[in-house]
Amino acid sequence: MIEKIITSSRTTDIHGTTRLLFNAYQQSGFTEDRTLNTLFTAINDRNTTLGNVIDQSKAQSILAGKDDNRDDDARAVGYLVKGYTYHPDETTRNAALKVDRVFNKYGLSITEESYVTESSHIVSMLGDFAAPDLVAAIALLPGVAENIASLQAAQDDFENTQTGYAKELAAEDNLPTATELKKEVVALINDDLVVFLRAAERFQAETYGAFAATVAKIIADNNETVRKRWNKDDAEE
Repeated sequence: MIEKIITSSRTTDIHGTTRLLFNAYQQSGFTEDRTLNTLFTAINDRNTTLGNVIDQSKAQSILAGKDDNRDDDARAVGYLVKGYTYHPDETTRNAALKVDRVFNKYGLSITEESYVTESSHIVSMLGDFAAPDLVAAIALLPGVAENIASLQAAQDDFENTQTGYAKELAAEDNLPTATELKKEVVALINDDLVVFLRAAERFQAETYGAFAATVAKIIADNNETVRKRWNKDDAEE
């Protein structure tokens, strides 16, 4: 008998397994079967949307990583300049104080701001640092120019990434969550597809038997992966 897919499977497990099921259906010769066509049209529609949401989650994660990078570089600028304000050499110290005043206009609190606000403040701060008198002061502080260059590169990288993902991220609010979609896909598989194929396998084995066996194998492979993960987690505890 065909197993039902384990409902606690990871979202990516469900998405990948469902893609395998749909591919098997497309190669089965049953694409004109009215019942299976209806079932797989619904399954594929929900699973495609699930895949889009998974991709958007990846985009958010990547963008957050880029933001962390620019936060680190902003801190590196601030901390290094602050250290130079205690330098025993008066010329170095005065140069550091001049640069520090500019940095403090924005402060480390920019790393806690929204993406858009932080970008605005970083760009403005970098513009201030490019003023001739600031460039001269920065030149007296070893390592500061390099840290500022790193911050500029990190900011450029963040903005380029954000622009690249803008369309995906803008659409995110209009889509259900991955958890909701996963439940929908699982319900379509377990309550509709598996139930139908169990009956078809029993009463029309000659027609549906081979395809039912393929579906059973795909679902069983997923469930075995999930069970192994459970056993591994139990062993680690």
